[in-house]
Amino acid sequence: MLKIDHITIKFGGLVANNDVCTEIQKGQIFGLIGPNGAGKTTLFNIVSGFYAPTDGKVIFNGEEIQGLPSNVINGKGIARTYQNINLFKKMTVLENVMVGCHGQTKANLADAIFSTKKKRLEEEESIEKCHEILKFMEIDHLSHLKASSLPYGAQRRLEIARAMASNPQLLLLDEPAAGMNLSEKDELTQTILKIRDKGYTVFLVEHNMKLVMRVCDNICVLNHGIKIAEGTPAEIQANPEVIAAYLGGGK
Repeated sequence: MLKIDHITIKFGGLVANNDVCTEIQKGQIFGLIGPNGAGKTTLFNIVSGFYAPTDGKVIFNGEEIQGLPSNVINGKGIARTYQNINLFKKMTVLENVMVGCHGQTKANLADAIFSTKKKRLEEEESIEKCHEILKFMEIDHLSHLKASSLPYGAQRRLEIARAMASNPQLLLLDEPAAGMNLSEKDELTQTILKIRDKGYTVFLVEHNMKLVMRVCDNICVLNHGIKIAEGTPAEIQANPEVIAAYLGGGK
């Protein structure tokens, strides 16, 4: 589904990603891990269109997408969450998820101004769809509340729900467990597996190794912008280069 082909990006003299190659298959939960500053979120930003690479290609479903605007990439079937929660805090939970539906709607400005039947039907369909997603994420009972009033773990779930509302094939989750307590992390682990079982492909950046090892089919490891390992959770846990990168020390 996704091929990252010799991706390099430079910011002045800093090489944030250096000749990174990997592939994600449809239906996988694919993990991207590495120490702080390894270039993980930078690679996410390239895939989702926030950065254009200095060199290399990003191929999604056989089509090159590197350098395209993020809204165009979203329309092709890639959605993401953020390392820092990025919700519309003054809007309700339902309204936040409806924002994710915006790119799928067909009504134009005139339809909105005159509240045409087309516009009303689309809005009703969007509301129904968003409630279904919120039920799946187990926060539909909070749909009437302002996003700012939600507990931290529920805000994380809401951000995932909003990303799902855009009908993505590939869902990018950037540190979804950040700031969660142990109970919330266990619940999130089960939720990510449910998301995969619902038909999504998941590309995951995460520091919580317990979660990564429990949910991922395959894992890629970056260190200083360079890929140092790739394999199954068992292979990654036993890899001496990965152990050295996380714990320090020489060979």
